[in-house]
Parts: sequence; C-alpha cells; structure tokens
Amino acid sequence: MPVLSLANFMGLIRALESNFPVVRRLLGEQYFAGFARDFAQNHHPQSPLMFQYGAAFPEALENADDLARYPYLGDVARLEILWRESYHAADAPILAGDALSSIDPDVLFNSRFIDHPATRLIQSRFAIQAIFAANKSESEDQGFDPAQPQCVMFTRPHYDVTVHAISPEQFEFFLALKNGENLGDALDRAAGFNANFDLSGTLTLLLQSGAFQSLQTGNKQTT
Repeated sequence: MPVLSLANFMGLIRALESNFPVVRRLLGEQYFAGFARDFAQNHHPQSPLMFQYGAAFPEALENADDLARYPYLGDVARLEILWRESYHAADAPILAGDALSSIDPDVLFNSRFIDHPATRLIQSRFAIQAIFAANKSESEDQGFDPAQPQCVMFTRPHYDVTVHAISPEQFEFFLALKNGENLGDALDRAAGFNANFDLSGTLTLLLQSGAFQSLQTGNKQTT
C-alpha cells in the first residue's frame, strides 16, 4: 500500500469526521480521532470523491474489541453512508400522487415501480433511525430502546433527504418493488409478514415520500 503524504492523510481523517458525524458524536472527539487515524492508515480511498470514503468503516467499528458494548455502531455508520448516497444521488422526477388512480386494478397489480435514484433502504437489529435522529440534532432525548429493531427508508424528492422509519412488512414491500417485482408479488411478500398489511397506507407513503420515479405497466411508463 503506497505511503500517504501528511496532507492526504489528514484529508482522509477530515473526510471521516464529515462522513460519520453521528458515529463521531457517539464515540466522542478523542476516541473518534484515534480510530479515524488507525482506519486511514489501513484504508486508502477507492474514489477521488471524498464523500464516498469510508465504505469499510462499519465493519471496522464492528471488529473493534473495545467497542463491543456498542453493537449498533456498525449499522449507524451504514445508515450514514446511505444518507450520503441519497443526498448525492442523481436528480429525477418523482411518481405523481395521482398516477395510480386511472389504472385498472388488474393492470396495476401487474405493474412495476421504478425506484428513484435517491431511494435507499436499511434494516437493523437496533433503533438506528432513533439513534441517528437524536444525535444528528444533538438532542439529549434518549427516550427509546437502542435494542429495538428498526427499518429505515431514505428518499430525496427535492433538495433534502427525508428519513422514514417503516415497519418490517413495509420494508419487505418496498424492497420487493425496488428489486423489480410487480405490485401483486410485493403485496404477497408483505402479507407474509403481516396478514393485515395496510396496502393503501403504504402506497400513500410511497407516493408522498417520492420513493419512485415512474410506473411500468406493460410497455407503457407512467410518471
């Protein structure tokens, strides 16, 4: 591995501080600085875009023996990576809120949703959205259980990234649509997790959040 100049080395440390502000606050300035130095020595950037630096940071946090008491740090770091990806994703139109109203139900259930470039999903064994929100705003409110599993969706319909805590069945539904399954198959997947899955409410969230950019019905694409 080539030796970095001092300026480049310090640049990597500053990039980690910028890219993982929530992890930085959770660990404290002093510990984070030392951990970032060790990481930068062993992980050179794979891209000239510094907002992409730190892809291996979550695994490094999870493999640190002295951080075993903070098992959620890796997923919080992954969430921060996805937030940045959503923020820097390409611009695209969003699927109009009334786009589904004129489509025959049989056609609709065989249609596929094309996800917006900024849409991201993550599932965790920990309350990563609550941890992220509490520390992003530097709030002292810790009225949540860190060990509570959470699923999170990021969207960026316009200029700002929005963070949505969603249910496990909504996660499976969104993931199925994002992976190219049609609406009917995605519904079956979600209903397997919860027989009372709220399709109407979930579609409303989907449309209002800007999670998708268009709808593919046969050979026709709707925006």
